Amino acid sequence: MTARRFLALDLETVPDEALVSAVDGEPSRPYAEQLRRLLAERRARSGGRSDFLPLPYHRPVAACGLEGIEEGDVVRVADVFTWADRDRGGGEAAFLEETWRRIEGHTLVSFHGRGFDLPVLELRSLKLGVTAPDWFEGRRAEGSPEHLDLLELLSNRRATPSAPLDLYAKLVGLPGKEGVGGKDVQRLYEAGAVDHIVAYCMTDVIQTWLLFLRFRLVEGSLSAAGYAASVRAAREALPALFARRLGPGERSFLAGYLERCAPFFGEAAPGPEPELALAGMRQSRR
Repeated sequence: MTARRFLALDLETVPDEALVSAVDGEPSRPYAEQLRRLLAERRARSGGRSDFLPLPYHRPVAACGLEGIEEGDVVRVADVFTWADRDRGGGEAAFLEETWRRIEGHTLVSFHGRGFDLPVLELRSLKLGVTAPDWFEGRRAEGSPEHLDLLELLSNRRATPSAPLDLYAKLVGLPGKEGVGGKDVQRLYEAGAVDHIVAYCMTDVIQTWLLFLRFRLVEGSLSAAGYAASVRAAREALPALFARRLGPGERSFLAGYLERCAPFFGEAAPGPEPELALAGMRQSRR
């Protein structure tokens, strides 16, 4: 049987400075003022509800991914990777090319990836003339089994109201957002705190992956034993992968993170046989 390969992916973005300036139409105006005016306009248009910018404005400054492989009834973490814009957009085209290459041959796992991360990649590729034929030939199609968007899966494809990743993560015993959210990325980027952004992005990827494993258990595509083994495999693999793949600054922000996931990992901790562990989970919920 051919092993199935997965790629969990998440992006962090800031406003595209060139586009903000072009829309503002006053090149002599300082960028901070251009952005302030744009955000104020968005808030006014939404009746004060939101200043979230349309997707063409979003420029990636960090990306994290986790590669997994399913063999038999166990899904193991094979690798993690990161990318960060440390030279104000200079390496973006190469990043896009590498990301589209990574997606090939993998089932993509995301949270709101259909509504945000992948459209952002498409629009940045549009701007920079980067091709992605494999993506557009099939994986992009609505309902494709090669893109599992947890936001859609957990809301029955929006038939029920959806919730943010933070809430779903806390529901299953994960930390969720820990003092940093998407709204903070611009501020951190301006302060040069790229390592902090990358670490935050990696926590979203890890929580997306673990939530994906739990969903697989619930839908029945992983047995109780397979789920327990998959969660254990993630807990055992991630510390070494962090040490090998992340820089010192990124690791410092992630210090103790996996330990704070203990309520989740504890449900599949080594010790009892998987069926007994799952029985304990059921008992604790009564």
